[in-house]
Amino acid sequence: MKTYTSVCPYDCPDACGLVVSVDDGRVVSVAGDGAHPFTRGTLCPKMAHYERTVHSPRRLTMPLKRTGPKGSGQFAPISWDQALAEIAERWKAIIADCCRLWCRSHPALFLCRHHGHCPA
Repeated sequence: MKTYTSVCPYDCPDACGLVVSVDDGRVVSVAGDGAHPFTRGTLCPKMAHYERTVHSPRRLTMPLKRTGPKGSGQFAPISWDQALAEIAERWKAIIADCCRLWCRSHPALFLCRHHGHCPA
C-alpha cells in the first residue's frame, strides 16, 4: 500500500489537505493531512468517505444529456466530444448575453469576476 498527500477535488475555498492510501491502484482510505496549514487534518463530511464515492457503482462515468423535462430524471449517454461542444456553445451564448446585460438578468451566471460585473 502507498500513501500520497493530495488536496480535495471539490470546489471549496479551503482546498483541504488529504492523505490518500492506495492499494493496487485503488483508493482505500482518505484522511485529513495534519500538516496542511489551514485545515490541519480536518475533513468535511463530503470527503470523509471519499473512497466509497469514487468507487461507487452509482458514480457517473460518462456525460449524460437531459432528454425529458427538467426534474424528470430522463437522460441519455453522449460522447465527451459532444458534451464539451454543447457546453462550450451554451457558455459562449450565456457570456455574450451576460456581458450585454451587465450580469444582472441571466439566471445561469450570478457572478462575473466575483463582484457582479463583466470585464466588457
